[in-house]
Amino acid sequence: MPEPLRIATFNVALNRRTPDALSRELNGFGSAQLRAIVRLLQHTQADILVLNELDRDAAANNLNALAERWLKPAGLDYPHRFFGPVNTGVDSGRDLVKDGSKKTSPFGFGDFPGQYGMAVLSRWPIDENASRTFQHFLWRDLPDGNLPRSPDGSFFYNNDDLDVLRLSSKSHWDLVINAPQQRFHLLVSHPTPPAFDGDEQRNVHRNDDEIRFWLHYLKATKFTDDQGRTFGLGKDAPIVIAGDLNADPNGGDSLGAIGELIQHPALQDPQPHSTGAQQRWANSDGRQTASWGLRADYLLPSQHWQVTESQVLWPAEGALAEACELASDHRLVWAELNARPELA
Repeated sequence: MPEPLRIATFNVALNRRTPDALSRELNGFGSAQLRAIVRLLQHTQADILVLNELDRDAAANNLNALAERWLKPAGLDYPHRFFGPVNTGVDSGRDLVKDGSKKTSPFGFGDFPGQYGMAVLSRWPIDENASRTFQHFLWRDLPDGNLPRSPDGSFFYNNDDLDVLRLSSKSHWDLVINAPQQRFHLLVSHPTPPAFDGDEQRNVHRNDDEIRFWLHYLKATKFTDDQGRTFGLGKDAPIVIAGDLNADPNGGDSLGAIGELIQHPALQDPQPHSTGAQQRWANSDGRQTASWGLRADYLLPSQHWQVTESQVLWPAEGALAEACELASDHRLVWAELNARPELA
């Protein structure tokens, strides 16, 4: 029987102010933050890593630089990598903020294309021919989408906006992983924070619908992907949903989709916790994954998996705790999974 699959998701906060800044850092002397991230990843020893907020440079070399120059010397070899394009910083050609400036807006918040990007590192092959991306999927094409409205009740976005407005603030990925335990679908996203908007709550609604996309996907709703293929997820497909979903069912400004996702009968919530969060917020459940006290980062495996262990990497004290503080305003979440033979 194969060893358990260890999977981790981590918002590494490797976002920088200019398009080439992270590339210079990764290919140069690095930073204290970068070394702290490597320390945490080395401690975790995950087979598959989902990373949020890794700037994607124009040549898409930042992930390779991270893997080859920083992780491999630390004993972490991830030969299989996915670093697709995202919507952050990509000009929409439309004024989607409507603050009176009449400036065109990016599809997702970012100062340049690829800022706050997503990446996957894997010890096991990624079947890219079977994988799908939904970077260009339009918000209006989501069934029962909750499009924002102005205070007078009118839709905030007009038809010309909706002709181009993409649902994903970054992207939605369905990556097929050929792991020894079982072949499975890794569903990755990083919805916009449900904040930084106006009375129309455009980001609150978008965050909810970005999460709701996966609820439809779990129902095998047929969506057209960036590759032009229209079909749904197989209802018996093993999956793991992973990423910074920027939503907490028990706090913050998010709406109901995150609660529905966590409680979906096809999924399991391992409910990872940490001593660090419990120490910082007395009488809490310790499930917080962000420094502002909310649960934002998730690993949600389907029922095809047996969860043997899951944690938020946030020790209360010591060198590892100091590395957590230095690395990111988020905390790494990991889980160990075994395939259930009766469902394989």
